[in-house]
Amino acid sequence: MNMILKGKKFKKKPGKSNKKTGDIFDKTSNIMDLIYPDVFSENNDYIYLGPNKYVRVYAITNYPRQMYIGFLNDLFTLGNIDISTYVEPIPDAEIINRLTSKYSELKSNLNLQVKHGYAVDYGVAHAADDLDALRELIQTNKERMFFAQPIIFIWGRDTRDLDDRSNSLNDLCSRKAVKIRCLTYDQSKSFISGLPTLNLSYSSYLRNMTTGAIASLIPLGNTQLSHRGGILLGRNLNTKSYIFYNNFIGAPELTNPHTFICGTTGAGKSVLMHVKSARGTAAGRWSVIMDPKGEYRKQAEILGGQFIELKPGVKSGINPFDLEIEEDEHGKRKINLYGKRTEIVNMISIFAERFRGKPLRGQEITAVDGVVSKLYSDCKITENADSLYIEAEKAVEGKFYTGKVKKRLPTLSNLRDGLVEYNRSAQLANLTELTEIMKMITGDGPMAIFDCQSTVDLKSRLIVISFKNLADDFSKFFATINTMSWIWAKFSNWKLKNILKDVYVDEGSLFTKFERALDFIDNIARFGRAFNIALTLATQFIEDFIATQQGRAIVSLCATKIILKLEPSVARETAKYFNLSANCREYISSFSSGQAILRTEQDLVLMEVVPKEFEWEFAEP
Repeated sequence: MNMILKGKKFKKKPGKSNKKTGDIFDKTSNIMDLIYPDVFSENNDYIYLGPNKYVRVYAITNYPRQMYIGFLNDLFTLGNIDISTYVEPIPDAEIINRLTSKYSELKSNLNLQVKHGYAVDYGVAHAADDLDALRELIQTNKERMFFAQPIIFIWGRDTRDLDDRSNSLNDLCSRKAVKIRCLTYDQSKSFISGLPTLNLSYSSYLRNMTTGAIASLIPLGNTQLSHRGGILLGRNLNTKSYIFYNNFIGAPELTNPHTFICGTTGAGKSVLMHVKSARGTAAGRWSVIMDPKGEYRKQAEILGGQFIELKPGVKSGINPFDLEIEEDEHGKRKINLYGKRTEIVNMISIFAERFRGKPLRGQEITAVDGVVSKLYSDCKITENADSLYIEAEKAVEGKFYTGKVKKRLPTLSNLRDGLVEYNRSAQLANLTELTEIMKMITGDGPMAIFDCQSTVDLKSRLIVISFKNLADDFSKFFATINTMSWIWAKFSNWKLKNILKDVYVDEGSLFTKFERALDFIDNIARFGRAFNIALTLATQFIEDFIATQQGRAIVSLCATKIILKLEPSVARETAKYFNLSANCREYISSFSSGQAILRTEQDLVLMEVVPKEFEWEFAEP
């Protein structure tokens, strides 16, 4: 078979050698021997290079009016893609002469229009001004002009895989207003032009570009990721540059500040959570960690944080009915009663689903919401900010002081009593069942640790809430949602509005087991952005999320995904769900501890988390 190289065909003639006999150095391998494909077979619109190795070659023919640095980053999210760009500088004298000639032609046409009394063509006038401005930049050595031709290689295991990736490429380019063309019947010439051999066999789509346009063709998505005001997450595996990540940077980079972390046992998930929370606290953020196993006590002690331990039979000092005064985008202060009512309904629905097999339905939802509304109304609490406090006097060392004191707020016992009273008039069988099972979370019930007034004072920027002593997964989960409801209320206080706040949940898979959990998380996540509160969910059971509709919905709520090592079978499903390339799938199943893929809505980076020496004291499992 003929071997195509540098645009020529070579065929070895039988019985004749091109090498001098006896010259042993001519028998050694050279660089071309290393890069020869197994075979080269050109078809109409693809090239076959050997087993499971197909390639289709495209050229970019038209560009959008405006481009920016990293313009082609999104193309690399498709996987199995290479982009080779030929760039050739145009001599300044040549381009100045051509610009001057074109500028003179346009100005001459404009002068003729004016001379003969025609209306000025402002499109031509603007084009002339642009040419003159570009000529000035080149003459003052502030700009250069180049010929450029990007060649795109799409690789596939077979023709079907090649077609699927090609369709994805066409869709993505259409969204970016980029016109690409499959170089049918010119695959070999364009393939050779894209190789790093400076053999420009195909040049039909050379375009003249400025320095800025050339810079926009250089992909930057896989080199580094650094945000203004970000915290150090780790190092880029490819460039070894540090990754400073800020999940609060907002649009257009991220649609929300929430993060989803997954990894198998020993992949480094806990170390990442320790490091991220500690460094966030050092950067001035408030960090609250929901700790299911008591692993973060040491971190709280070493870094001067606050450790809160929840125990059965002991009131936690955390009341999920707690409220704070919020401030909207117009600076108006109010109480978000409707948001709190929704949280309480979702929380009770999750509890009902666990102990009777189904969440709240129809009249039950109306009953719970109505009773919660009445409880706040009985306390004379409205959306008015002043309604949350009463004037009170207190004596200190013989002197009297007056000031505002927060009212006593409703509790879970008040809710149950209100439902009992409601049921006396409504006579709902399901409501009777609900009030019976609510005995478990009220009074002296086994899960009544949140049936109390709030007495916990947040005194530190690092707060660890431990659920280690709670008996089972649901008790820990119920404690998590009650605590999150309380934390969100505290952090929504207008005084903390401009402080960045991270809430970490170290075992998020519990949320996939209950139908109403998604509503609770969705409500929490939606209000979190308004108050600079970011939720970080971590799990070692990613399969629980991608296997269910509510699990996938929770993942989609997080704009940032960090994927550490996974078992090969799980890695395949995960890569398929996140639309990752085959290379990424191999990375996920072969990562060492601490290595991960950091994926945002616009970037994908290979990352390695390396704690500093002093951090190992609290980060090591």
